[in-house]
Amino acid sequence: MVAIKESRMEVLFGFFGALFILVMLIISIILSPGYSPLTSTISTLGEREAKTLFSIGFVVAGSLLIPFYIYLKNELVYLKNRLRKIATGVAIFSNMCIALVGIIPDKDYPGAFLAFHAFVAGVSFIGTSIYIVLYSLLMYLGPKSTMYKGPQFKKYLSYYGFFVGIVFVVWLTNPINPPLEWAVAILILIWILITALQCLSFKFSKIPGVYYKRSQYPEKIKLFKDAIHVLENLEMGDEPILDTLKDNIEYIESQMEKNQNK
Repeated sequence: MVAIKESRMEVLFGFFGALFILVMLIISIILSPGYSPLTSTISTLGEREAKTLFSIGFVVAGSLLIPFYIYLKNELVYLKNRLRKIATGVAIFSNMCIALVGIIPDKDYPGAFLAFHAFVAGVSFIGTSIYIVLYSLLMYLGPKSTMYKGPQFKKYLSYYGFFVGIVFVVWLTNPINPPLEWAVAILILIWILITALQCLSFKFSKIPGVYYKRSQYPEKIKLFKDAIHVLENLEMGDEPILDTLKDNIEYIESQMEKNQNK
C-alpha cells in the first residue's frame, strides 16, 4: 500500500539513522586500539584510526533524522501547537549540527576547527536533550487530550525521555566526564529507536485520526468497507478518500493473507 509505505518510510529514516550511528560508533571503537569510553570522549574518535567511519556515521544519522522529526510533528497534532513547533525546530537544527559533527578535523586550522566542532557538538547534545524532553511531554499529554487522535505512545517512553533530560543536566555539571557523555548519547539513541519502533507498530491510514494495529485488522477492514458503502450511496465515488480507503483494505487483506500462509 503506497500511502502507508510513504508514511512509514519517514519512521524508518529515524530508526535506521539512530541504528546506523550506533553501529558506526561501535565499529570505530573496535578499530581504535586503546580507546575506552571510560576515559575518552566521543569526539576523540574523530581523530583516531576510524575517523572516516565516525564522520560518515554522524553525517548520515543527522540527515536521516530530520524527516523523522518532521513526521513526528505532523502526528502529534492538537497538542500544544507552539510547543510542538518549538520541539521540531530545535530537532531540525540539532540534527543539522549532528551531521556537521562528522566533518573531519582540518590540521591546517586546528583552532578554528576546534571552535566549530565545540559549537556543533554542544548544540547537538543540548538541542537533542531539549527536544526529547519536549516530545516526551507531548506524548505524555496525548491521552489527556480529547482532541488528540494520534498514536498512543506508551507512558514509559515519556518517563524515559524525562530521564534523558535529567541525566543530561547531571552531565552538564561535569561535561568533561567521558562515561557520562557516553551515557547521554546512548540514552538518546535508545529513545529514538524505541520511539520509531512504537510508531512502526501503528498502520497509518492517511485518514485523519485513524490508526490501527495488527490486532485491529478485522475491525478496521469492516470500518473501511462500511465507509466505502456510505460514500457510494451518497454518490461520492470520485472522492480521493475512496482510493485511500481501498488502499487500506488492500493492504490489510494482503497482510491477513500473509499471516494465514505462515
